Amino acid sequence: MQITTNTSTWALSGSGAAAAPTDPSLSQETGFANESTATSLQSGLMLAQADTLNPTASSNTAQSANSTPFWGAGTVPAPNALTALRNAERDRTDPLRLGVNEIYRDAITLAADRTGYPRATIAAVISAEAGPLRGKRLDDATNQRFFGELHPQLDPKAKLDKAGAAEWKALRRELSATWDPQSYNTTSKAGGLTQFLESTWIESATKPGSYVNEQAKSLGQVNNANQVVDRAALLDLRFDATTSIVAAAELDKGYFTQLSARTNDDGTPLVPADLPADKKAQYIYLVHHEGANGAAQILKGTLTDARAEGLLKNHVADADKRRAMIDAHDGSAAKAYTAYLWQYIEQRIVPANFR
Repeated sequence: MQITTNTSTWALSGSGAAAAPTDPSLSQETGFANESTATSLQSGLMLAQADTLNPTASSNTAQSANSTPFWGAGTVPAPNALTALRNAERDRTDPLRLGVNEIYRDAITLAADRTGYPRATIAAVISAEAGPLRGKRLDDATNQRFFGELHPQLDPKAKLDKAGAAEWKALRRELSATWDPQSYNTTSKAGGLTQFLESTWIESATKPGSYVNEQAKSLGQVNNANQVVDRAALLDLRFDATTSIVAAAELDKGYFTQLSARTNDDGTPLVPADLPADKKAQYIYLVHHEGANGAAQILKGTLTDARAEGLLKNHVADADKRRAMIDAHDGSAAKAYTAYLWQYIEQRIVPANFR
C-alpha cells in the first residue's frame, strides 16, 4: 500500500508492533512570530517556530535509511568510558527527559557544562524556539527511524502490510514533536534550532572564546583575528544543532549576567536574588527573547507604547486582535505586550516537563 502525506507519497514494507504515543509534554504549538531587529534595542535570539526550512538545505528527494541523520553530523566529541560515568552521575543530579528529542541530549549536556545551567532549563528554551519536523523532513526522519533502526531488514521500496503501515503512521505522529535544526523564518531570516538572527550569530561567532567562535575558526569561517572570512558558510553553521544549542546557552548566560547587574530605581536588584531554578529559567528566556536592554524595560515597566506597538504587530498579525488586547490593558500597548510575553513564557518555559 502507499501512504500519502501532505508533501509526498511513500511505498513502504514490513510489519511490527505499534509505536509508543507522543509524550504530550513535548508537543509543539504555535508561538510568536519572530520580531525584527528594527523593533528591538538589543535583540536577543528569535522567538517562535519558524515558517519554513533552511533555504540552503538540500532539496533532494527521499534520503535512504542509512544516510546522515536529519539533525546533522553534529560537533560533540565522541563519548568514552569516563564520559559515560560522568553522564550517569549527571542523570542523577541534573535529570533530563527529552522523549523524541533524545538525539539532542549530548548537545544540551555540552551547553550545560559550558554555562552551568541546568539541562532542563536549556531544553525548555529550545522547545519554545525550535520549529517541529514537518513535511518531507518529517517523512525522511520517520523512514530513517523505521527502516534504519526499527526494521533494518526491510526494503524501504516495498510495501507495508496493514499493521506495518499503522506502525509507520504512529511513528510519524510521534516524531512530529521533534525539533528541526533546519528551521528558518523567512521574515526575520532567523535560523536553526534556537532561531539566531544573522547579526546576532555573527556577533557570537566573532566573540573570542565562544563555542561558535571555536567551531567557526576550525572550519575556516572566522580567522585568528576574529574576522568573518566566509559569511555564507558561517550563517549556515546556525543549522548545526550542537553549535546552535551551545551558542544560545552561552549568549543567554551573557545577557542574563548583564540583566542581573541592573537595579530598580530604589536600588533593589532587577532580578530577584535566589530565584528557584524554574523561575530563573523564565528570566533566562526573557533575555533570550528581548536581550538585556529589552528585558530590563519589561521588568522596570519602562517599555514605551510606541515600541510595544511594533512588537505586538510582529507577534499578532490580526489588527483587530491587537486593538482588543490594547483596549483590555487600559489602552496601553506596553502593558498588553508585557502581559502577552509573560503569558507565553509561563506557559512554555516549564523545565519540569524535561526532568
